[in-house]
Amino acid sequence: MEGYWQLLPELIVMGVAIAALFGELLPGKDRGTALLGAAASTAAAVVLLFWGTAEPLFGGMVVADETARFIRIAVALLTAVWLLWLSGRNMDGERRREAVALALFSSAGGMVLAMSADLIVLYMALELSTMPAYVLMGYKRKDIDGLEGALKYFLLSMLTSLVMLYGLSFIYGLSGTTAYSGISLAETGPLGIAAAALVMVGLFAKMSAAPFHYWAPDAYAGASAASVAFVSTVPKISGMAAVVRLVAVIAPGVSSFGILLGAGAVLSMVLGNLAALPQSDLRRLMAYSGVAHTGYLLLALTSGTQIGYGAVLFYVVAYAAPSMAIMLISAEEGPSLTDLAGLAARRPAIAWAMVVWLLSLIGIPPFAGFFGKLYLFGAAIEGGLVWQTVLAIVMSVVSAGYYFRVMREIFFGDVPESPMQVERSVSASTALALCVLATVAVGIGASPLMNALSFSFP
Repeated sequence: MEGYWQLLPELIVMGVAIAALFGELLPGKDRGTALLGAAASTAAAVVLLFWGTAEPLFGGMVVADETARFIRIAVALLTAVWLLWLSGRNMDGERRREAVALALFSSAGGMVLAMSADLIVLYMALELSTMPAYVLMGYKRKDIDGLEGALKYFLLSMLTSLVMLYGLSFIYGLSGTTAYSGISLAETGPLGIAAAALVMVGLFAKMSAAPFHYWAPDAYAGASAASVAFVSTVPKISGMAAVVRLVAVIAPGVSSFGILLGAGAVLSMVLGNLAALPQSDLRRLMAYSGVAHTGYLLLALTSGTQIGYGAVLFYVVAYAAPSMAIMLISAEEGPSLTDLAGLAARRPAIAWAMVVWLLSLIGIPPFAGFFGKLYLFGAAIEGGLVWQTVLAIVMSVVSAGYYFRVMREIFFGDVPESPMQVERSVSASTALALCVLATVAVGIGASPLMNALSFSFP
């Protein structure tokens, strides 16, 4: 029984998620519930930080290795940051306690997903991570646009989940086991290719990768920006960890699997960046930006190398922190780019923080995004993907066009006659400061992190 204590972080998060459902009975009600959730997530991260790795559980179905440890800490800390911000803000007038519970349930599912080493655990944890996200996207119950976006997200996600489950059944039939250690699709012919393709359809949709990305812009534009800040980042971190583990198992046995990943990477990079250019709604812009960044991640996955897998895990965290922060600012200021006009005069500290986050997403040193893209593109070059890497670099330059347009509004936009006044909040400001710190710190610690992550795969 001693080994099961390695699940203590997930038990802490799940326990507080259940308690949050009865938030009206807790001291401080909405605010107290959010602070309790942030404290629980932080406690889970601290436990993981000092716990170390352990032997596999449940016959090897769950593996608590260094990769899982890194992702679990990242998921817990980002959830804590989001809940800390939420404790100082309202979600468009809605009650916060349900949002706290949903975020914690999703976080717990994501932490388990990062440890999955079996197809059954993969599917169950993936659904636990994403199902609360469906509800968060439609959290504004009186907003028809938000409900429509959430419904699109739910229907497409459910459909592609069934397709993925069909593919997983193929893999089980071909391998005779659901354990990653026993899966082999070598010499399975067209059936192995079909199984891999069906599984990736489901995962592509979850990660909003082209051509299964069309739900994201509508869902993001209709939902509360606060909900988008969580849904577009935390589940994506754990989801990419699951994708990396599964690709590391499937790719060696399916020779044409790299073509599938490479096509998804190219489509995502091109469609995401070009579609983001004309957007005037920050939520839609970040949705298409997320599609493009997923393309960069898929490019490194296509390389099929240890450093490529490590680079994916590093970059998904480097992307998540600034992306979450930008959406939280959108929740405070308004969804349109013009709502950011005059931000430098109203809130200079936040304006310069936005510059840090946007430069990191572009890939400007010394921030985390630069080192992330350096590792991603280096892995792609090592894997022989030269022209795809050149395209990725060109698309990164294109992305500067819409990111700098956001900066232009912040510093040079026409200030409205009656700009929105944002109430001061210590907890919300602390959460945003932590996002800046994470963007800088992950860049500073890039080398040791990559050394640890790159050798976590066989």
